[in-house]
Amino acid sequence: MKTKMKRSNCTKCHYPVTTCVCDYVTKKVNNRTKIVVLQHPDEVNLAKNTVRLLQLQLSDIQVVIGESENDFASVLNDLPKESTALLYPGKDTIDVYNCSALAPKLTHLVVIDGTWKKTNKIYALNPCLHTLQKISFSTIPENQYRIRKAEQSYSLSTLEAVGHFINIVDGCDNQPLLHLLNGMIEQQTKFMPGHVKARYFEE
Repeated sequence: MKTKMKRSNCTKCHYPVTTCVCDYVTKKVNNRTKIVVLQHPDEVNLAKNTVRLLQLQLSDIQVVIGESENDFASVLNDLPKESTALLYPGKDTIDVYNCSALAPKLTHLVVIDGTWKKTNKIYALNPCLHTLQKISFSTIPENQYRIRKAEQSYSLSTLEAVGHFINIVDGCDNQPLLHLLNGMIEQQTKFMPGHVKARYFEE
C-alpha cells in the first residue's frame, strides 16, 4: 500500500516549497491602523487565501480564526470601540475617502475573511460587530485576483481590500502587497496546463 508523501512547506512563507512566494516579499508595509482579521476556519488552509500574504507584508496585523461569538469575544471586547471600524458593505457606512474626518482617528480596522456567505454568517453570529462603525468603498480598483472567482461584481480579495484601505487612510504604498499577490498568482498557476491557465487570464 502506497503512502501519500507530505508536501514540504517553506519555513518562512509556509507555502509548499514548489510555490514559495518569498522572492516576492519586499519591504514591510508600515500600516498605522491595526488590521484585525476574523478568518473563517475554511479559509485557513486554502492555497489561494490572501490573509497569509498580508501577514508576510504588513507590520501590524492580527488574525483570529473562528466563527461564533465565543471564538472572537476576547479579541473584540478589548478593541477601543470609539476608534475601531468594521470593513463591511451596507447601509449607514462611512466612505473610506471620508475616514480622515473621523474623530478620534481610527486605530483598528476589523476585516472578515471568507466567502460572502460565510462572512455574512460571522457578522450575524457576532452582535458586537453590529455596534462598530462601518466602512465601505464608494469605488474600488479593478480586481486583480483572477484565480479565485469573485462572488459579487464589487468583490475584492481580503488583501486588495486591506491594501486599498491603508493606501487611502494610512497613506501607505500598497504596491508591495499587489506585487506579492501577483507573485502568488504566478506561483499557483505555473504548473497549470496552458488551456487551463488561459481561462483565468483571458480578457
